[in-house]
Amino acid sequence: MQQTQEPKEYVLKISKIIDETPGVKVFRVDIPSNININFYPGQFFMVSFIDDPEIKVSRAYSVASSPANKGYLEIALDKVGPFTTKLFQMKEGDMLKFKGPYGKFYFSEEMKNDLVLIAGGTGITPLMGIMRYCNDKKLANKIKLIYSVKTQYDIIFRKEIEEIKNYNKNFDYTITATRADDDTSWKGEKGRIDLMLLEDNIENISGSIYFICGPNEFVRNIIGLLESMGIKKEQIKTDIWG
Repeated sequence: MQQTQEPKEYVLKISKIIDETPGVKVFRVDIPSNININFYPGQFFMVSFIDDPEIKVSRAYSVASSPANKGYLEIALDKVGPFTTKLFQMKEGDMLKFKGPYGKFYFSEEMKNDLVLIAGGTGITPLMGIMRYCNDKKLANKIKLIYSVKTQYDIIFRKEIEEIKNYNKNFDYTITATRADDDTSWKGEKGRIDLMLLEDNIENISGSIYFICGPNEFVRNIIGLLESMGIKKEQIKTDIWG
């Protein structure tokens, strides 16, 4: 894989807005054919509005699309404040400013280990970029996704996760819903990610690299559980917000 570029600024057009779940939208921006944006799966860009008189700040969003796909970038987000409220009001054809790439939370092809990807909520976003990239490049890494959501209706990229499992023998996933006690149609795991769920779903405990992404409390809790299993700090990569 090519080395990442020094962070640069790009003005990119929104080509597609997808209502991924009731609370989450996916924004796809096209990359013009004369621009080559290199980044590692898992990295993020700073996103801002163009000449907006009210919102002059930028926000960090991990890329959900694969770096092997040179035609567009995708980000996924929920509405949590003035910035995302404004983003949710945008339309296809509108322009956004992207600056990057940034971040040390990433996968590269030099990593030959099994991968354990652990996400809470929208923390699936950079992990989706890793899964898509490994799938695009037909890499040999075994990948296990462990994903915590509130309900089955909050599973971001649900259909694609199922599809990847169908055609990639190296990929498997476990999804647990924390608020599904009354949902008889949900056949997956229930409750928070705990020690038993991790031990039941990780085959190569000592030989894997762990990518954890989600809210502060979620990530710190998972780190504690992994360390209690004997996993070393250098095996763990984290992306935290909040």
